[in-house]
Amino acid sequence: MKSPGILKETAEALRQTKERVLNLKALSEKNKQKVLRLLDEAARNFEELSADVVVDNVELAEFFHRKAVELKNNTYDKRIERLGEKEYVRDVERINRYSKAAPYDFSGKIKELNKVYKAYLYGLVPFFIISGVFGPAYAITALILVIPALLSLFSMKKRGSLGLMLAYAVIPIPLVMGALTIRYSIWALTTPGELARIAEQIGKSVSFAQFAVIFLLVMGIIEVALLSYAAYGLYKHRHAFL
Repeated sequence: MKSPGILKETAEALRQTKERVLNLKALSEKNKQKVLRLLDEAARNFEELSADVVVDNVELAEFFHRKAVELKNNTYDKRIERLGEKEYVRDVERINRYSKAAPYDFSGKIKELNKVYKAYLYGLVPFFIISGVFGPAYAITALILVIPALLSLFSMKKRGSLGLMLAYAVIPIPLVMGALTIRYSIWALTTPGELARIAEQIGKSVSFAQFAVIFLLVMGIIEVALLSYAAYGLYKHRHAFL
């Protein structure tokens, strides 16, 4: 495989960049310390990744190496003065983000992220089912969330940070809905007369009402469990998104 060697060269280019930063006068002391920390972290990430490569993505490895060399070549005072200090720091931040996202392309961690995607998707299904059962107000809320939910799924598949932000905007309402569904279902099953009231309201038998409430309880548990796992997983793998 060629990728491990290229990633090692990328780490070396960043270490050389770090040596150049020490002699810069165009950076404030605060930004210099920040840049040194980010470069050190990025170099270490690429170095460690080079030993864990299972997917030989040569094209992407060469992209990272090219960006690291470009950064090294831009690390001198006159160039930074032309670029601007903020732009130079942003370039360093960008290569640092690349180093954190790279394991998902080379070490097979994308499989873990795919499990989180599925938990998020399958956790939303019970939410839309439950919303349809509880009436128009809940159904309208679900409809409002359809577009951001779909956009979050499409964007996250491309590892976009927008998808991550949208997912965290979507998840709270379904979680609350799931918790309320669990609470109500347990109350309905343990409160005398509630099943009879439900049966009368929907025009079905008490046994059917009981089955419906149990179904809602199961849907609520699945929803809360999957979306809780998804919320934790998305935070854990947040560095995968660029």
